[in-house]
Amino acid sequence: MTFGEAIKQKRESLGMTQQDLAEKLFVSRQTVCRWENGSRCPDLIMAKKISMVLGISMDDLVPTEAVQAQETVKESPVDLSCVKVMLLGIMLVLVATFLTAADDGFVMDVAGFCFVAGIITFLVGLFIPMQKGDPVIDDTLPQRKCPQCGKEHDFDYPKCPYCNHNYYG
Repeated sequence: MTFGEAIKQKRESLGMTQQDLAEKLFVSRQTVCRWENGSRCPDLIMAKKISMVLGISMDDLVPTEAVQAQETVKESPVDLSCVKVMLLGIMLVLVATFLTAADDGFVMDVAGFCFVAGIITFLVGLFIPMQKGDPVIDDTLPQRKCPQCGKEHDFDYPKCPYCNHNYYG
């Protein structure tokens, strides 16, 4: 059983809808839906809040099989091609530096070419992705629904930005 399946099973056994759970956690119903279908995962603090609202332990929420399966997953290897390209660029600039000591016009032209090619190569290396298969990061903030005006906003506001309802006093 996955994390999302555990949330859904416990929520349904308590007779709660996704909207009910969302309101208790001050998030949107869509957020609860994403947790349940596995497309997103809550952070550790939100997972603790979920376990408290559903009345289950964190161990029941995150099954042992999921933890064991996570331990066997290997991280994707780092793609070093960007580092290699950047090193090539640095080497070309160094060659250009050594060639500038010569008084020959042709050697100076080669030095200029090496310098420009080195800078361009280094800059190209900066834009090559560092890692293959970057994971999807959930950068959305948890949502809170104001009990006074009913509008949703980011969870980290101490007051509702729409009606100035104070959550802490």
